[in-house]
Amino acid sequence: MIVLELDPVEVQLLRELIAQYEELVTTSEVDPALERLFPTAYTDDADAAAEFAQYTRESLIDIKTANSGAVAAALEADHVVRLSEEDAEHWLPVLTDLRLVLADRLDIRTDDDPVPDDGLGDIYDWLGELQSTLIEALDGPP
Repeated sequence: MIVLELDPVEVQLLRELIAQYEELVTTSEVDPALERLFPTAYTDDADAAAEFAQYTRESLIDIKTANSGAVAAALEADHVVRLSEEDAEHWLPVLTDLRLVLADRLDIRTDDDPVPDDGLGDIYDWLGELQSTLIEALDGPP
């Protein structure tokens, strides 16, 4: 069992991020962050890429929203979140995707790009720390 003790402000922030994330992944609008969440399968063949997206996009959306739903459900109970290993494995792709969206918004393209010292940059770093904590917990003690 993995236990996360989150501040009520952190819980509220995660809830808001999850709601925005679900809206983003299900939108039909053009958003550059979607290219990071649904990368092109065939960069050198637009027709093949479009066909691949046609057959896979809906199932990827279903997976992403199922994972974000699991995170949202875990945040409903309390600021102390208890996760099984399976629960934590739903959290990791969502945290990755949230960081990808923020990276797009912050114009972070590589590991060498600086993270701005502002509110979004702080959220980006915090999500990374939360992700790292979950990975360490899943890996178990050394």
